[in-house]
Amino acid sequence: MNDGATMDKDNGRLIISGEELFFEYKGVSYTLTSNRYEPCTYISRGDDTVCTLHNAFNTDELKDAFEKGGTVKALDWADYDETGFCKALAAALDSGRAELDFTYAAKLSQRT
Repeated sequence: MNDGATMDKDNGRLIISGEELFFEYKGVSYTLTSNRYEPCTYISRGDDTVCTLHNAFNTDELKDAFEKGGTVKALDWADYDETGFCKALAAALDSGRAELDFTYAAKLSQRT
């Protein structure tokens, strides 16, 4: 990732700030967190978790991969670069669901 470089506005953008990971989408900043004991990524706004992505990624794994311009491998064995990951996050938020599987969100992102 290039220090918060803006991606396609429709897909949002990731911002790494120290140990924290943020996703900006449609003018809203979300915090991305994870639990080291389970493969979930939590999308939060303030103190509220907006969406839980199951079978997703640890934020340390995301930061490490995207800072180097690399990819992460999902449970469906597909590789996701930063753009693909942002598209999946955007689709998850647009779905309005409180929780869903990451690979389902990735499939939703391909429908648009």
